[in-house]
Amino acid sequence: MRFDAPEPPVPQPHIIARPEHTVSRRDIELEALKVLYRLLHAGYTAYLVGGGVRDLLLGKRPKDFDVVTDARPGELRKLFRNSRIIGKRFRLVQVFFRGGHIVEVSTFRRRSEFDEVQDADSPPAKDNTFGTPAEDAQRRDLTINGLFYNISDFSLVDFVGGMEDLKAKRIRVIGDPAVRFVRDPVRMLRVLRHAARIGFTIDPEAWREIKVKRQLIRLCPPARVRDELLKDFRSAAAAPFFKLMLESGLFYAIFPTWEGLLGKAGRERLLDLCHRLDLLIQAERSVSESLLWAAFLTPFLEQGPSFPEDFKELRDFIHQGIKEALGGIEFPRQRHDDVSQILALEARVAPLLQRHRPVPARQARLALYPESWLLFQIKGAPEAELLERCAPEQVPVRAPQAKASKPRRRTRRRRHRGGRGRGAEKQNLGGEG
Repeated sequence: MRFDAPEPPVPQPHIIARPEHTVSRRDIELEALKVLYRLLHAGYTAYLVGGGVRDLLLGKRPKDFDVVTDARPGELRKLFRNSRIIGKRFRLVQVFFRGGHIVEVSTFRRRSEFDEVQDADSPPAKDNTFGTPAEDAQRRDLTINGLFYNISDFSLVDFVGGMEDLKAKRIRVIGDPAVRFVRDPVRMLRVLRHAARIGFTIDPEAWREIKVKRQLIRLCPPARVRDELLKDFRSAAAAPFFKLMLESGLFYAIFPTWEGLLGKAGRERLLDLCHRLDLLIQAERSVSESLLWAAFLTPFLEQGPSFPEDFKELRDFIHQGIKEALGGIEFPRQRHDDVSQILALEARVAPLLQRHRPVPARQARLALYPESWLLFQIKGAPEAELLERCAPEQVPVRAPQAKASKPRRRTRRRRHRGGRGRGAEKQNLGGEG
């Protein structure tokens, strides 16, 4: 039994001719142009779509370029030999080029995979629901990500009012936010993400629905929510993102144990640490995933009781604190152990580093000591000195690990061919004299 809300009528596209926009082929990577032109010359419709078009209009350099077409996955596979089909339900084609460049090509679809809403007892919905360009634009999350660049005449095709929202610097959901957030609550995170990254304001209707429906985020798979948050940790816009998360209440829907614990000082501490991570990522410094989580969890642990003195008890204490802080977020066991050790080791060596005293070798040679040292700098270094202190040449190199002694090799006593056992061997050896 389906309970999808009826789709609104599809509007006619607004065509923006080449002289009226700033997207130029000069700024599109060669590999994406090759894919677009091969599709065009083979008789297919080929558009550049999504964040690549948005970033070009904003004067930014896109990280990747995605292509959408009316060619089916099997036809794409025949057209591009250097390609493979991925995805079980909604298949798309990855086209490979030298140097590790990959261009993803998808077929126009009627709806998003998360709009396949159905009753648990119903049979699975038909996969690969191919559609028209208008339907493909309607299935996307935000208007500013729903613009198409048409390689045949270099125009922009706008079915969703994305160009108007770009000019107004507005984040607006395609369709009714009340319906779209129910179908896929992760869209609420994406609204805040794009507002944080490009500094746009959020449409009042979408903001109101996020505050009303924030608890729906708990219905999403925990691993998916964790992976979405990791994108924001690495976006160099974590501070404005988490500021919007706190203001909307979506933060406490994901991390309920933080509510009532942080207070004003804790919120300011969280945003300051996120800002420092942003500075490191903007400077293209290497920041491991475990270190990102350790910095994020610091304000929660700082609001709790004082740390135990014993190192083993300290690790157990922090391990339990992480479980409480993350709530329903799925965290791999190895990652959990690494984050616990980084936090515990930093707490142990911080007094020594503050007094510029040497760290004992048994601690400095631990594999995660460099991350603990970086966490100490992130937490306490003056902001003006942070990049200098965290420069690659300043980060301590892990001490060489002690080589394990080789076990003594047991030598087998050789037997004389003619004897049976030790007595016969002695007898034979004695007879040789």
